[in-house]
Amino acid sequence: MMFIDWEQDQWERVGIAVVQVIISFCFFRLLQYAVRWYLFGKWSFPWFAYFSDAARNEDAESMQEVSALATPPRTPHKKWRISNEAVSLLHSAISGIWALSACVLYPQMFSNMHTWYNSSTSYLILMSTGYLLHDLLDLLINEGSLRILELLFHHVVVLTAFYTTLSSEKFLGVVVCGLLMEVNSIFLHSRSLLNLYGWSKASSTYRFISLMNMLTLFIFRMAVSVYLLVWQIMTCWDLVWYYVLVTFVVILSLGITNTVLAYRVLAADGYLGESRARLPPPPPVIDSKDGGNLVLVTVDTEE
Repeated sequence: MMFIDWEQDQWERVGIAVVQVIISFCFFRLLQYAVRWYLFGKWSFPWFAYFSDAARNEDAESMQEVSALATPPRTPHKKWRISNEAVSLLHSAISGIWALSACVLYPQMFSNMHTWYNSSTSYLILMSTGYLLHDLLDLLINEGSLRILELLFHHVVVLTAFYTTLSSEKFLGVVVCGLLMEVNSIFLHSRSLLNLYGWSKASSTYRFISLMNMLTLFIFRMAVSVYLLVWQIMTCWDLVWYYVLVTFVVILSLGITNTVLAYRVLAADGYLGESRARLPPPPPVIDSKDGGNLVLVTVDTEE
């Protein structure tokens, strides 16, 4: 349908949706600044210059252990990672619980996931779209490692799924099932925060978060990925070819990403053997010259 043929009510729905996405984007953007100020007393950190030799050297040095130093240097990138993970944790809690509630309240979505639609549930997609746009901008400004390529690919794939659902009012059930993966992200981001703060992997808190992360990873990521892939195979003959292409690329991409993520987490937490486990990070220290603020040692936590 061409835009010029739209009726007034269609334009109104689009306008309302755009406003809701903007509100969500502004909320998470302001929340990011609030978290930075609360934790570190700063609104922002130095930007990363992708093509600067100095920036590349600084980023490489930040990934080295500095336990030999009496007072490890503060690393703006790690402080940014903490604030980014904290905001991502909040979004995961909201979207994961929302998606799980939708599955319980509207079980009929599973019988016809490509045509079922519910206006109140679509607000979940609009909220998550605003968050992803915020996080995309935050990554482009602050993320300096090759990790950004993987994250950008993930964000583009998910935004493509959101756009397809919002523009066609189809596949809402598929997207809601996909957002069940955010239940696992609650524990995934919590685990990353513990790593960034140098939490001991032998502590009961870390072991509990690690266990819950693994359980929810297989239930809400791997099992959901398999379910969506089976749904794709069973229903592809009933869909228009370009919808088949989009849904196949999105579902397959998420399945591959989740498989790689599962391997990384299993290896890092020692489930695949001690030789592949990530060494426990040195604890953070307090710098009295920095007003008592936490000084982060550099810990590589890409998951």
